[in-house]
Amino acid sequence: MVRKVISAIVILVAVTVIGSIVYQTVSSPPVGVNQGEEAPDIELMRAEGESMSLSDQRGDFVIMNLWASWCEPCIREFPMLDEVHQDYQDEGMQVIAVNMTSYERTPDEAVEFLGDHPVSMPILFDEEGEAADVYLDEGLPTTYFINEEGIIVDTIVGEVTRDMVEERIQPFL
Repeated sequence: MVRKVISAIVILVAVTVIGSIVYQTVSSPPVGVNQGEEAPDIELMRAEGESMSLSDQRGDFVIMNLWASWCEPCIREFPMLDEVHQDYQDEGMQVIAVNMTSYERTPDEAVEFLGDHPVSMPILFDEEGEAADVYLDEGLPTTYFINEEGIIVDTIVGEVTRDMVEERIQPFL
């Protein structure tokens, strides 16, 4: 009788563990850079010298823009993205501009660009190419729209306009 009880308990524990693993696998989206996937976490240095990670922004809607100072479409959309950041940051939305520093001609070019074009949105520097390795598939600029749970809800490769951004963020405001 004791042997049957112990066997039943072992089976119950095994079923619970296996069920938990299956539930976690099925209920959690995969990590990746496609729509519907959990955005891979990156931690980069800010212009001010402290680090910032994407996971620190959970709870906020994030527009993450990948840019370089030599990229003409990046330069054109830069002021608009800063305006969006200013307009919506109090509503739980962040615009984060990630400079592809490893793609710059010289490391100082991005800093010089920011000196000529000051912004209030957080600027992160991808000095070692970590973000580029994960997020940069097709070219610059690339903009990711990431919901409060860290799930990528949309991606735009190429220049974005205010109308394009507004259309994508409205359901999340």
